[in-house]
Amino acid sequence: MIAFISTRVRQLPRPGFLNRSFAETFPRLYLGIVTLVAITGYAYILMYPVLFLAGVIAVYSSLTSSGAIDYPRLITWAVVVLVSGLVSYRSLRFRPVYPVGLAPSGDKAPELFSLVRQLRSHYRRPAIDRIVITGNYELDIVRTPRLALPVWLSNTLVIGLPVMQCLSPAQFECLLAGRLGQFSMRYNRFSNWLYQHRAIWQQYRVSYRRQSGFGVEPLRWFFAAYAPFYSAVSIRAARQDRLSADTYSMQLFNDEQVREMITADSLCRWYIDKQYWPAVYKLASASPKALPAPHMKMAAAAYTQLNGEKRQSLMKKAAGHTPSSKDTAPSLSARIKNIGHDKARMGSPASETAAARYLGNSMKSVIVLIDKLWQKSYVQRRKRQNRKR
Repeated sequence: MIAFISTRVRQLPRPGFLNRSFAETFPRLYLGIVTLVAITGYAYILMYPVLFLAGVIAVYSSLTSSGAIDYPRLITWAVVVLVSGLVSYRSLRFRPVYPVGLAPSGDKAPELFSLVRQLRSHYRRPAIDRIVITGNYELDIVRTPRLALPVWLSNTLVIGLPVMQCLSPAQFECLLAGRLGQFSMRYNRFSNWLYQHRAIWQQYRVSYRRQSGFGVEPLRWFFAAYAPFYSAVSIRAARQDRLSADTYSMQLFNDEQVREMITADSLCRWYIDKQYWPAVYKLASASPKALPAPHMKMAAAAYTQLNGEKRQSLMKKAAGHTPSSKDTAPSLSARIKNIGHDKARMGSPASETAAARYLGNSMKSVIVLIDKLWQKSYVQRRKRQNRKR
């Protein structure tokens, strides 16, 4: 019987099926379904306080009724009040889960903070509460709930050091402008709201996983299943919203500049993820006592790959790459087509990187600290793998 049920479960359509064929055929219905899934999180959080209030009213009515007390009904509602009250209490103990990384101050990276202020003066939104630099190839704005219900949020601009090391100052400015424009939500309010909740529900998952004590289990179990499910279902909506970012870039940059930025961003992302990091991990496994400092040499490696014949070879590989089912970044061809072109193009890489321009004198210390964090994370990951074995 168990084998039969397992077989049937494996035959059920996965969220990826909803993203591929269904979303292309019925785009509005797809967005409607994703919206209902997003709202489910709100409904679940609010369900326990509502049950608690309803239970209190029912218990009070039973005790003050002029007739005989219905003890089974009274006991049932008393249990509902107890359980829902406890879970509501655990829900109120939600603790924000902010993105992890280096948080430079304005005096350490004045050019970077000035650039963010200039771009925000055009798009006006969103307000940036903090800037965090990580070791991943990423550039995003993460909205973090401050309360049990995601209605009051803070905004963190997450900048991956590899992005700044691989792109020129002009390309980085163009990419950052698009991301700020994407979250200004002038024209993509609905799709960006769906996009934001991919990170929001994951933060609930992490926050309740860190809690301990009786009553947190319903919240922990729900978000452990719900957050990954929503991320899987909303992939196509997230990619569509990411395409909006490139459109926003064209408010401040011409289409040739945006095309060059898209090409450089896609090529660098592919190279770092598919070639550079695998080589780093291979080197680290071969000499675990002398771990490499991957970010120290990343800019030079990317510069070499983006020159001459190597750039053309890299462009062919990136152009033929299909994003995985978990990747929110659209394909290179989709991004190029979205801005009205049919072919990717970029010139020779600039000698100056965005990291050198916008981190200035702090660049070397940032690279050293990011490499130390990577080495620490790598050692911890190896220890966990060895324990499992």
